[in-house]
Amino acid sequence: MLEELNPAQREVVQLRRHCVAIACPGAGKTKTIATKAAMLLAEPNATVGAVTFSKDAAVELRDRIATLAGAGAKRRLLAGTFHSLAYKQLSGGVDSRRDIATDGDRIGLLTQALSDAGLDWKVEDAITAIEAIKTNFGHVQAGTAEEALYRAYQDSLERNGKIDFQDMLRLAVEGMQQGTIAPYPVTYLLVDEFQDTDPLQYQWIALHAQAGTIVTVVGDDDQSIYGFRSALGFRGMESFIRQFDAQPVVLGNNYRCHAEILDAADKIIRNNRDRIPKSLVAHKGPGGEVKFQRFPDEYVEAVAAIEHLAPAVRNGQSAAILARTNRILDPVEAVCRSHGIKYYRASGKSILSRPEGALMCNLLELIQKTKATGIDALLSFVGIGTQELRLLHSKSRATTEQRQKKDLVALGLSEPSADKYRELMKRLAEWRALGDRQFFSLVLEGVREWMMLHAEADQARRAITTTYDVLSRLNGPFSERLEFLRRDNNEPAPDAVVLTTMHSSKGLEWDRVWIIRAEETVVPDEKSTESEERRLFYVAMTRARDDLRLSTAKKNPTSRFVLEAGFG
Repeated sequence: MLEELNPAQREVVQLRRHCVAIACPGAGKTKTIATKAAMLLAEPNATVGAVTFSKDAAVELRDRIATLAGAGAKRRLLAGTFHSLAYKQLSGGVDSRRDIATDGDRIGLLTQALSDAGLDWKVEDAITAIEAIKTNFGHVQAGTAEEALYRAYQDSLERNGKIDFQDMLRLAVEGMQQGTIAPYPVTYLLVDEFQDTDPLQYQWIALHAQAGTIVTVVGDDDQSIYGFRSALGFRGMESFIRQFDAQPVVLGNNYRCHAEILDAADKIIRNNRDRIPKSLVAHKGPGGEVKFQRFPDEYVEAVAAIEHLAPAVRNGQSAAILARTNRILDPVEAVCRSHGIKYYRASGKSILSRPEGALMCNLLELIQKTKATGIDALLSFVGIGTQELRLLHSKSRATTEQRQKKDLVALGLSEPSADKYRELMKRLAEWRALGDRQFFSLVLEGVREWMMLHAEADQARRAITTTYDVLSRLNGPFSERLEFLRRDNNEPAPDAVVLTTMHSSKGLEWDRVWIIRAEETVVPDEKSTESEERRLFYVAMTRARDDLRLSTAKKNPTSRFVLEAGFG
């Protein structure tokens, strides 16, 4: 096993003291962890704990270790996530009788807690506040709205005999600190993705180290991109080195990227000051390509990306388009649809799944007379209430025919609602006349303008725009265009172009990667720190094995990160 490792990896595997392995992208960290665990389990009396952040990662790591160490060593291996291991520690204690709150439970309890605390907050904001407090060991400033919410929420959990996801770790840490819960009696503890640990997770690890367990943590401060989740990143790695006199070892060999890609990424990340110094080496050597391009707008950019990547995917290569946010991927999905390109949207929901998109399709089918139902949804969209819609149904048959205003008022509709009804029917008749003459583009433009007039939320307006963009780029009758739009071609497949965000790309890799909208107005995002945004861009760039493209729309200035890489 040791012969398959490079010198730095071997050093990590052979160390029998606290160790911090700083693993650059593509450094083979999972192989290093699995090999070290197998070597440790070769010691007859050793027990090994392995901690990951996700259940899937824990299963994969456990299987890799078992393959190397042999089935007989499996009983001396404890592998799991922070939260699953913490929950096992609670078993047999005072909290073992308490259930874990589901997401539905938590939302219900938080809604009640907000009411009890007299707070007019969104549930999402309340969840964020509660998570921040629990990550900080339950400490919260007295007299604040956050304290009132936290107390009310914890009381609700207690009354219902439940603990939430973060309570597992918090209670395990508290128990170990107070001596009521014992740390796991493992000889060695291995921790993956250490840069992502928050203060609570760090303390869980530290308590095991203080109890005599020899700890090896593996991570990369340059890939710490979850500051909004209180990830400690560089500070956590430096703190662990100081607190436990841990041996730092840099795994600087990158087995993923060609030298051209790694060099460009390295130029960017070196602009961050708070980082562990490291020299990166592209094991594959030269032979890759990095190119920067500017395009008139985001749709031309999306077409260029798809036309570049689609042939490669058809030839058996993997490819992905990365964006700072899920929203930026909407035009790319529109282009994939209109070009008939197989794709997989791996992060977030498609804007085409929004109800406004379905409503637009419904209206177009009514215009083409391929569908006779759905008029109620359109009347509701323009502001006619449920009670008045019931009156329309109870006293007459709902149709798409025009009616006199006096007749509608006689049915019980208010005058404003009667005007809205008549205006929609007038538009519908005009669009049908245009459709009969094959003026589909005029119909589509009219429908888009009408829907935008009545849409209020930004997301609704984006759904309308994206649906319009897809339909306008297709040819043929609306019935054929709508059938194509509704066809489900968003499935994971080897021959699909992956559309995902920079955050969701972490841990993944492709032969070809195209980063779109690399602009100052997009990345760095003003809601995050520049150093974290630079790390995020670095992560995105180092997903590419052979070919990396960066691009912008010309209307916006090029991102400083592109300039730091030597382009633009």
